[in-house]
Amino acid sequence: MVKKLIAICLLILSVFALSACGNQPKEAETPAYTEVPPAERMALSDLVSSVIPDAGDLVSFDEEDLTDILGIEPEEYTEFVYLQENGLSGREILALRAVDADAAGRIAQRLENYLEQRRKETRNYAPEAYQLLAAAKVETKNLTVALVSGENAAQERAQLLAGE
Repeated sequence: MVKKLIAICLLILSVFALSACGNQPKEAETPAYTEVPPAERMALSDLVSSVIPDAGDLVSFDEEDLTDILGIEPEEYTEFVYLQENGLSGREILALRAVDADAAGRIAQRLENYLEQRRKETRNYAPEAYQLLAAAKVETKNLTVALVSGENAAQERAQLLAGE
């Protein structure tokens, strides 16, 4: 009888202990980005020029090209840089500052889709470009979304986003 009583007390005690563990307050969620006041940000074009000195050799695309080629509407970003080498070399620099976190997510997805399309275009007949595009990736920091492809893409992308 004493063993049963002890067992019941231990069972009740363990139920209370488990229920107490389940009611711990949740940690405050941290935002996916840290808002940097526009006055403290360097313009994307200046940032790209400082990080990627040979970017001046690339062809610059305009807002209409950004919409036509990537499907990114002007309402989704505050500024952008869209540079590409002539031909199918695989050298590209795309950087956009989104208006908010939701827009940054949509832009990143469109850049992922674009990158996959470019990989398919070059896979069979431009192996050097395909290798550069295969190593490229889209990254987001704060509200800046970047896609850089080329020989030093990883380093250039990291430096570009570090300036964010």
